[in-house]
Amino acid sequence: MTAELRKLLALPTPRWTLLATIAAVAIAALVAALAGPGKGADMIPIQLGVGLATSVGAIVLGAWMMGVEYGSKTLRRALSADPSRPRLLLCKLGVVLGTVTVVTLVLTAVSAPVFSAIADAHGESMPIADTLQYGLAALMNNLIYATVAFTLALLTRSMAGGMALALVFAFVIDNLLSAIPVVGDYALSTAVVDLMRGVAGSDLGDVGADDPNILASLGVTAVWLVTLLGVSVARFTRSDVE
Repeated sequence: MTAELRKLLALPTPRWTLLATIAAVAIAALVAALAGPGKGADMIPIQLGVGLATSVGAIVLGAWMMGVEYGSKTLRRALSADPSRPRLLLCKLGVVLGTVTVVTLVLTAVSAPVFSAIADAHGESMPIADTLQYGLAALMNNLIYATVAFTLALLTRSMAGGMALALVFAFVIDNLLSAIPVVGDYALSTAVVDLMRGVAGSDLGDVGADDPNILASLGVTAVWLVTLLGVSVARFTRSDVE
């Protein structure tokens, strides 16, 4: 765990990802301040600034954490220090999820009063409590897709390939699946949006049912994650290290 934290702090990709995420939130705040936040109750600036920015950052970090080992050819060295492959994966995934949690919650806490003040200045209402509640929903989304990105990088054995595939899956493939009748009910994005709506207590757009089935959504999400983790971990533990 200590080694993974050191990599996280020392290598440039996590640092630049964090800076890009902060910059995206700042830009969203600037645009809202200049052009107005729209209907404050919809929290569009928060969804685009905090929600989208941290979601992309979580995906990049999830894919990077495993992919960097393949890209730099350091996986064999990491396993020589600790030959337990499941423990290595658990440590890496734990660092990813912990980092995503801290960054998402901190950015939400900092941006909540800022966006609330911007909304007030434009005659709209964007309560801090609602933003904080949305931040919890965004956190759940980020943890899920960071895990997905981690598994895809593990499957592709490539940082660039895993990162690209994870982004395409999250923003293209998953959304296309959700638009297909019947099949869409079992898409990961549909389940995640329903879970987010359950946490945030808002519609979050027109995606999903008016009254989401939380238990069903939890089941669909669990099946997706268990399947991806099972396949990727099985391949990693049974194949030779390159």
